[in-house]
Amino acid sequence: MEFQVNHAPTFSTLQLSLEKDEFVVAQPNSMLTMTAGIRIVARAGRQDQADADASNANQPRRHSWFGGVKNLLGGENFFTAEFRAKEDDQTVVLAPESYGDIVTLNLSEDSGYYMTRGSYLANIGPTVLKIKYGGLKGLMSKKGLFLMHATGSGQVFCQSFGAVVHRYLEAEETLFVDNRFMIAFSDSIEYKLVKATDKISDSLMSGEGLVNRYTGPGHVFYQTRSKPTGGFLSMLVDAAF
Repeated sequence: MEFQVNHAPTFSTLQLSLEKDEFVVAQPNSMLTMTAGIRIVARAGRQDQADADASNANQPRRHSWFGGVKNLLGGENFFTAEFRAKEDDQTVVLAPESYGDIVTLNLSEDSGYYMTRGSYLANIGPTVLKIKYGGLKGLMSKKGLFLMHATGSGQVFCQSFGAVVHRYLEAEETLFVDNRFMIAFSDSIEYKLVKATDKISDSLMSGEGLVNRYTGPGHVFYQTRSKPTGGFLSMLVDAAF
């Protein structure tokens, strides 16, 4: 399957060219345009590789309502949408809900990624996406209790708010990031919640309380803007999940 990112870096769209029976899984409401030979199927949760094989064989596919709940915990939609080509030479164009760029994560047997809440846009190829518990450090660092973990050998596409900065951290190299800005990072990276300042007064006056410390080796992708909050109640709900 061929793909390309157009209109970067502010109004990015993801264009995918599909042959018969190829498909892309994406967040609902992300389709901008598609050709007539595309069939859309919505399901609760996510499709694993066994389901994909069943789809190719025109067998019934399993739906996972529990998977949909896990999607919500990871900050994603309860449902996912599958765009499958019924014939050759079909095109789907996806558009993120935010003004910003699109990050392509290339997966391999030795390279998986963690994605933060709300970053996921779509995936293609043999990809396994699971919601994993991030612990208290995820809650306190404003990214929620759960992270999405991507493994396999396909590609995952992430949406950003603002421009995207990519850094590769060498072994033992450290980077501190305010986690409102984090998009994704290699699962080979160690991350730990730490204080941004030595004194509480400095934290209050600077607006920087707790941040995550990322230690290589691996890739980190972060955005140059954070999404505006929806008020105090919205912040509590986001923190809870």
